[in-house]
Amino acid sequence: MGRLTKKKKEEFVKQMSEDIKSNNLNFIIGFSGLSVPEIQQIREGLKEEGCKMRVVKNTLLERVYQKIGYEEMCKYIEGPAFIVWTNANDEIGVVKKIYNFQKQLGKIDVKAALVSNKLLSSKELSLIEKLPGKKEIEVKIVWCLKMPVIRIINALNFPALRVTNSIKQIANNKRKEIENGKS
Repeated sequence: MGRLTKKKKEEFVKQMSEDIKSNNLNFIIGFSGLSVPEIQQIREGLKEEGCKMRVVKNTLLERVYQKIGYEEMCKYIEGPAFIVWTNANDEIGVVKKIYNFQKQLGKIDVKAALVSNKLLSSKELSLIEKLPGKKEIEVKIVWCLKMPVIRIINALNFPALRVTNSIKQIANNKRKEIENGKS
């Protein structure tokens, strides 16, 4: 980011405040020992989920949260940190993605998040991470909706299959009798 003048800092705080307020998900994530390629890997992975990520100085991040009225987020800002924000409609998928990076790299620590203007701690987020994602839920719903129809089709086909199998069995028995010369 280089040296920031007072004016640039004010512009940054204003822009980040608008970005955070206009999105339904915002995470504070601490990190230590991440290499530049690892940070880039996280950034690209989160971009796939429609997220933006930025490493921010703690003092500037505190100003951003104070400006938008979320001072309680400031207590989670310590050490090197980056923020992630998005307006994705699959909040669980984003949480899962972040926790996958945490498991994979082991160098990040999810501190807290604002989810639809509600503060969630790391413990609450780890519980959300265990829930099925939006796509998984959609697949289960479609499957549950299709299951009764499949059962009805199978129930209707079963008598016809029994009759067909019985006729085939009788035909096989007759063929064997003919082959054995017992007509």
